Amino acid sequence: MCYAVLMGEAGTAARRAFGVGNEIARTIAYLANHLNKQVTIDDLADRVGMSRAVFHRRFKEATTMSPIQFVKSMRLNKAAMKIAEGKTVSEAAWDVGYQSFSQFSCEFKRMYGQSPRQWSHDRHVATGIA
Repeated sequence: MCYAVLMGEAGTAARRAFGVGNEIARTIAYLANHLNKQVTIDDLADRVGMSRAVFHRRFKEATTMSPIQFVKSMRLNKAAMKIAEGKTVSEAAWDVGYQSFSQFSCEFKRMYGQSPRQWSHDRHVATGIA
């Protein structure tokens, strides 16, 4: 996922964000290690010593997404990887911090264009796993 971000449209901005000592890079690293925890923008801003407004602006400049959009994208990508590795859809959703399966399913479908169960089925068919 990180490679895709760095090489995609937002690559230049994201690469700038990963400079030594950069608050946004530290935030992204923190998020990657705490995907299953509920976080707020206030919590994240406090961690790097910024006001909520400044943090939100700098995060969006660095990633082209709001912090909440970024967290959602990270969670859904991680869940998709877990499903591809053989976890059930429910296990994957829970592992990345979703409390509501219906919310997870709705957000997954919005991002991937199909339900998590259908996405899982299609991956298994494509790889020959029954």
